[in-house]
Amino acid sequence: MSHIEALKAYRNEDYSLAKKLWINESDNDNDQAMVNLGLLYLKGEGVQKDFALAKDWFEKALKYENASAYYNLALMYQSHIGVEEDLDKALFYFQKAHKLGHANASFRLGVWLLKDRIDEQKTKDGFEAMLSAAKNGHAMALMQMGGIDRKLDKNKTLNISFRKKTYSEKIEIIEDTLNRYIRPILIKDGGNIMLVDFIDTIDTELRLAYQGNCAGCSMATTGTYSIIYDTFSKVIDENILVYVI
Repeated sequence: MSHIEALKAYRNEDYSLAKKLWINESDNDNDQAMVNLGLLYLKGEGVQKDFALAKDWFEKALKYENASAYYNLALMYQSHIGVEEDLDKALFYFQKAHKLGHANASFRLGVWLLKDRIDEQKTKDGFEAMLSAAKNGHAMALMQMGGIDRKLDKNKTLNISFRKKTYSEKIEIIEDTLNRYIRPILIKDGGNIMLVDFIDTIDTELRLAYQGNCAGCSMATTGTYSIIYDTFSKVIDENILVYVI
């Protein structure tokens, strides 16, 4: 109840009362109260800004695997807020927060790992993080991830011929489709596309990442995505998910 009262006091800008209640809650092992105290000191709300104290409170909450604590520490190390810049620590903390389902951390991790889109593993990890953020409703991730609004239609007829093939044979068909119909369109504009992952289950899923001049543009949710989806729905069948970023 004290935590709810503290939130109400905070919304009413009664930071002194909120702080007092959160300190009491933190003494009772409430890790979110610890994070909220850290945020008070980070923002200077009702207290003197104190980055060292903010960091201390976030670190106390790590004992409880608090996603917000990992996320805020990541921001501090990434942006040199009260600490020496340490990108390795920032990346580690973003990864921890992402694994705990923190949508903002997933988005920032995705942006970080998808920056160059050359290293296959980094691109795969970045894609997974961005897709997680989109599925958790992160507005900017939703804007970048093509296909997030599509749902599988289980009533569509399966392409048995394709689905009986081996995994490697399916990959060959997918890459051939990209080479024949998709890449030529993108290469003309200085771009390309990478097959990030092919999830070969009943719910078939393709994950593709734009490269070069196409990376980071708005095509993921526009006409180019429709071309990609329509092409693969004909090559495979309509019972597929196609995600493109």
